[in-house]
Amino acid sequence: MIQAGEIKIKDPGILVGLMKKPFTPMLVEIVSWVAKTYGLVMTESYRHQRHPNDLHGVDPVRAVDLRSWCYDGDMAHQIRDEINQKWAYDPIRPDRQVAIIHDIGQGVHFHIQVHPRTERRG
Repeated sequence: MIQAGEIKIKDPGILVGLMKKPFTPMLVEIVSWVAKTYGLVMTESYRHQRHPNDLHGVDPVRAVDLRSWCYDGDMAHQIRDEINQKWAYDPIRPDRQVAIIHDIGQGVHFHIQVHPRTERRG
């Protein structure tokens, strides 16, 4: 299991993606908070867009994926909920979330995304 402050990168391709393009400051803030508070395993960073709305492939990068099964018990869902309590993806569209746990054919993982209007709550 991952520990607070611990950062792991899945493979060299993810590292290259981290170094290739700039990331939005808000995404950096959120991912840094997760790393410091809970630790993380980065499983996707910048990549070429796979579809028109692929936030991993925009410049600056607006999404990363993190491993969700590296935390004990139900901790991943608690982290997701805490992120979404601390940050609003887009105040104009309150149904959208910063942190999602999903499986789109690549295994269950965190998808952390930001919008130009993402803001810290409170």
